[in-house]
Amino acid sequence: MLLFGLGPTWAADAAVAKKPFHDLATRIAESDKLARYDFASIALDELITAYQKSYRESAFEQHQKSRAQLKLARWRRESKSFIDQLKSQVQALSYQSRIDIEPDHSGPLIIFVDNTPIVISGPEIAEAGSMEQRIIDRYCQLHDCAHESGEPPTKTPSASHVPRGGWRITHRQGAIYETGDGLIFVFRTLDDRADKQARCETIARDLRILVEQIQKAQRAGYSVEWEQLTIATLHDGITEQVVINRAGDYLNMDLNYFGQQRGLAQPFLGWAAQRSAGKAVSVVIADAEKLIR
Repeated sequence: MLLFGLGPTWAADAAVAKKPFHDLATRIAESDKLARYDFASIALDELITAYQKSYRESAFEQHQKSRAQLKLARWRRESKSFIDQLKSQVQALSYQSRIDIEPDHSGPLIIFVDNTPIVISGPEIAEAGSMEQRIIDRYCQLHDCAHESGEPPTKTPSASHVPRGGWRITHRQGAIYETGDGLIFVFRTLDDRADKQARCETIARDLRILVEQIQKAQRAGYSVEWEQLTIATLHDGITEQVVINRAGDYLNMDLNYFGQQRGLAQPFLGWAAQRSAGKAVSVVIADAEKLIR
């Protein structure tokens, strides 16, 4: 049974599909046999491609904690098995197959091939829209659906623009750099002020990107368990994989400070959790000199 097939693993379910994709699937579900066959063939091919890409990239991931290593190893085993199952399903697929499409606007699309359910849900949240758009584009090269192809997926949003922070000097605390969204960095002196300010702004940018991506995942229906949140840097040395819950759902993003084994600890974790919930919050980062060592 291919009803996702990987269960709670290192990989993430794909985000809830966008409206154009479900609209097209809804029309095809009521269309003729050829339309359903073409759509299913393309969707399964794109699903295999997405998992193969994730599987290849996972071979270069490095984790220091044994628990994370075991989770990754388990995901790789189950992912390889799932890919093999999908390939077998594609090989068995023919024009004579019974193909039913179940477009549920509250969740991922399910395609039934000879009564076997297959969830069209890629391994990475942020890539869900791109995979769906590729399916749309390929299908619409074969069929006339100019009014059904929808709009291309939007790019991952950049961090919301927040004015740069400012410095203030206090008699008791020393030099304080405070951002407009409540990050208060306390330094003993103003020495190396430019370097300190640059590091504060880098940290603030990373946290804003994290909050935006977490909110995106929450809107797509994913649970975020802050106590389970972990960050690992991928083999390219740039991309961080942020695991957001026990199921292993993750987001890929480029963070300039966090990652590289730094992780995300308090008070940054608490700030991000509150901001993700839409709340105004301020946190004090004492002894901020340690952030530039």
